[in-house]
Amino acid sequence: MAEDNSPSSPPVPSKLKMSSKASSGRHIQLEALRARQAALESTVAELLSQRTSLIDSTSPTSDTQESEDAEARAKLAVDAANAKIKSQIKQLQHYNDIKDIGTQLMGLIAEKRGCRIGEVQEEFGINPDD
Repeated sequence: MAEDNSPSSPPVPSKLKMSSKASSGRHIQLEALRARQAALESTVAELLSQRTSLIDSTSPTSDTQESEDAEARAKLAVDAANAKIKSQIKQLQHYNDIKDIGTQLMGLIAEKRGCRIGEVQEEFGINPDD
């Protein structure tokens, strides 16, 4: 085998000690950053407090008011449903009155002709199940 003739790696320089001037400069930077961090944390806390107070000021004042509003909405919905039901009942009564009159008229026609009502209904195109 061939002998390894590659040059050896250069020696690693030993750690240099920081001078007191560089150390104090970093210390000043660190203190400035800590002060900035404290100021930002204070700002965040103040903003969160303002947010909470805004949310509280826009929300209903009490649970009682919310329940009263819900009850009022429920009452309005029930009243609207009752009005619709009454309207449908009136329309159904009107329809039944008209149907009864039509049936009576077909009865008169059948009596006058001397035939059954079913025959008159067929003549007018009315199904007996209608």
